[in-house]
Amino acid sequence: MQKLIFGLCVSVFCLLSSLSWAAEAPKPGYAPMAIFEPLVGKAWRGEGTGPDGKKIVDIARYEMILDGRAFQATHRLDDGSYGGRTIFFFDEAAKEYVFHYFTTAGFMTSGTLEQTDTGFTAIEAVIGHDTYREVRSEVIFGDGKIDIKSSHITHDGEVSAGEGRTYTEIDDPGPLF
Repeated sequence: MQKLIFGLCVSVFCLLSSLSWAAEAPKPGYAPMAIFEPLVGKAWRGEGTGPDGKKIVDIARYEMILDGRAFQATHRLDDGSYGGRTIFFFDEAAKEYVFHYFTTAGFMTSGTLEQTDTGFTAIEAVIGHDTYREVRSEVIFGDGKIDIKSSHITHDGEVSAGEGRTYTEIDDPGPLF
């Protein structure tokens, strides 16, 4: 359960913090993807507490893909027991950022991302999870770190008190999967 909840929280961060193997910036001329440029080519280590009170450590990496038209975040728990990949793109028709998160636990999410003055907010629908139907997250950038706060909504409509995680930049950890 802890891994699944963590995955829901991390999906937004992965979108934003799955650090990249390639330090390739978006192709010039496709302005919407430029907001992800500061994350490309960096690796992050996130620490927080899971729902059971145990420490969680997550490693993430980012890269631009599809000729600079999409952004990909890959992450895994430090012990290798869970991970996922998020792909972000800008929906020209809707004029919004859309993402899809796929996990090693068999569930996935799909959502939208909105830029704020301090980072991003995200709302995502959870597909294929027995407990959760939605995740709402806030990602805050500042002082060389990234803070993520998430709340989960169950199929019964109950809202969790939320979880938090703080990420700091690290040296490239090598392959995540």
